[in-house]
Amino acid sequence: MNLVLLLVLVLQGCIAVCAWLSPEWLRWVAARLLTRADVIDLVNKEKQRRMQFWTAEFGLTDDPAAEPIDSVQRARVLARR
Repeated sequence: MNLVLLLVLVLQGCIAVCAWLSPEWLRWVAARLLTRADVIDLVNKEKQRRMQFWTAEFGLTDDPAAEPIDSVQRARVLARR
């Protein structure tokens, strides 16, 4: 039998025993995992918001078919700052 598979099975057994004997431990683990998931969602939303801000600030578009901005227009966008 593969040693990694055996290790995974033993760890699953330990987690099952801990969850069965201590519901408080199970609640703690669930709260920790949900908190991490919420933080990851917030970070992704903030990153997307920043990208939208800077895309609009520099006059860039997400559409590759859109006509390119020439250097004069780009200078005007940057001069606004």
